[in-house]
Amino acid sequence: MTRLRPLALSAVLLVETDPAFAHTVVEGVGGFYGGLLHPVLVPAHALALVGLGLLAGQQEPRHRAAVLMIFAAGLLAAVIAIVAAVAAAAAAKVVLATAGVAGILVALAQPVPKLLTGLLAAMAGAALELDSVPQEISMQTTLIALAGTAIGAHLVLLLVAEVAAGRRRPWQRIGMRILGSWIGASAALVLALELAR
Repeated sequence: MTRLRPLALSAVLLVETDPAFAHTVVEGVGGFYGGLLHPVLVPAHALALVGLGLLAGQQEPRHRAAVLMIFAAGLLAAVIAIVAAVAAAAAAKVVLATAGVAGILVALAQPVPKLLTGLLAAMAGAALELDSVPQEISMQTTLIALAGTAIGAHLVLLLVAEVAAGRRRPWQRIGMRILGSWIGASAALVLALELAR
């Protein structure tokens, strides 16, 4: 009888669950504010933003500013692509890949060529925005939500980059490298599971 209890409890829990949606942010919050919260509440997006922000924070100030501008350009390019009805089925995988590469580069803590960080920032911005398209019929509502996503993502990236840039003590740098390695490993594991499906 005691062996049947966990099985019965599992069956009851399965019957009572609601379907899972990949991009449900907060129940009842949509539009601009839903878009604003989206980058921090979707784990893959948060990983990419923190990884890229840490990487930007390790760069010199002019290089860091360029990364932020290129990221914004990637966000804008994605909005233009969405308006032109371009769909990107692999956007979520690209977000994870950019998170993984950024995390690995943070862990290595070596100078990174500007071309590589620029490419990574553009890909992350475009993929993050393409992966954030709400399931709305109205183009106006979609654009308002995407504007919120772009602003939220850019603010998070800016905040993480500035905080990382201010950390100069050796133990703080080691902590950022450890965080980068965790981001790289987490993104790689999730991406491997996605690709195995």
